[in-house]
Amino acid sequence: MAQRTSGAAKRRTVNGQIELLRQTAYRDRKEFFKLLPKALSDRSPTVRDTAVLLVTEHRLREAAPLVEPLLYDNDQNVRYDAVECIGILQIGRKSSPPGLRRLLRDASSLVRVQAVETLGLLEDQRALPNIVRLLFDKDRIVRSYAASAVGTLGGFAYLKNIRRGLIREKDELARVGLFEASFLLGEPKVVPEMLMLLQSSDYHVRCAVANTLEVMPLRTPEVQLAIAALASVNRKPCGVADKTTIIRVLKALRGKLRRIRPGRSKSVLSTYRGIGTPRVGSGRKAIKCWLRELRG
Repeated sequence: MAQRTSGAAKRRTVNGQIELLRQTAYRDRKEFFKLLPKALSDRSPTVRDTAVLLVTEHRLREAAPLVEPLLYDNDQNVRYDAVECIGILQIGRKSSPPGLRRLLRDASSLVRVQAVETLGLLEDQRALPNIVRLLFDKDRIVRSYAASAVGTLGGFAYLKNIRRGLIREKDELARVGLFEASFLLGEPKVVPEMLMLLQSSDYHVRCAVANTLEVMPLRTPEVQLAIAALASVNRKPCGVADKTTIIRVLKALRGKLRRIRPGRSKSVLSTYRGIGTPRVGSGRKAIKCWLRELRG
C-alpha cells in the first residue's frame, strides 16, 4: 500500500514539474531559464524531454549549450529531441557539437536519422565521411537520409559512392535519397527515373518522392516533368496520405513554375516603330490607332 502511494505521489510530482515548466515557458522566459538547468538534469526522462521540447518550441537559441549534454542521455526519446533541438536552434553553424557525430552509430534508427538531418542543417561538411558510411546502414530510411545529406552538404568527392549506391540499392525508399543526392551533385538526368517511383505500390515511397520534388532546386523543364508525373498519379486512386501530399506539392510546383517562367517585358510589336512612318508611335496601341485613322 505504501509503495502504491509513493508511486502516485511521484507521478503527481512529475506532472506538476511538467505543468510548471509549460506555464513558465509561456509566461516568463527569464524564470523559465532559472528552472531549465534543473529540469534538464531531472531524474525523470519525461521532465527532461519536456524541457528540451519547450526550448525547441520557443526557439531559445541561448539555451542550446544547456541541451547539448543530453546528446549523451540514456533515454532514446530525450536523445532524439535533443538532436532535433540543436539542428533547429543552430542551423548553418558550419560545425557540430561534441557527441552529435557519435549518434550516427546510435542503437535507435530514429536517432540516427535525426542525427543525419541535423548535421545537414548545421552544414557540417566535416561529418561527410561518417555520413557516407550510413549508405550501408541496415535501415532503409537511414540510408535514404544519409544519401540526401551527402547531396545537401555538397559532397562532390562522394559522387562515386552515390552512383554505386544507385546500382546496388534495390529498396525504393532508399533510392529516393540517392536520386536527390545525385541531382544536387550535378546529375539532373536522374529526374525522369526518380519520377518513375511515383508508380510505386508503397505510399511511403510516393510521399517521399513528392516531398523531395518540392524542395529540390528544379529548373523549368524538370518542374514541368514533375507536374505532369504528379498530375498523372493524382488522377489514379491512391491513399489519403499521399493524395494530400501530392495535391500540396502540385500546388507548390505550379506556383514555382509561375515564378520562374520569364514574362514578356515588351510587346512583340514594340520594335516596329511606325512601320516606316515617322509619325506613328511604337507598340500595339499606337499601330491600332494608326490603322483606325487609315480606315476612317
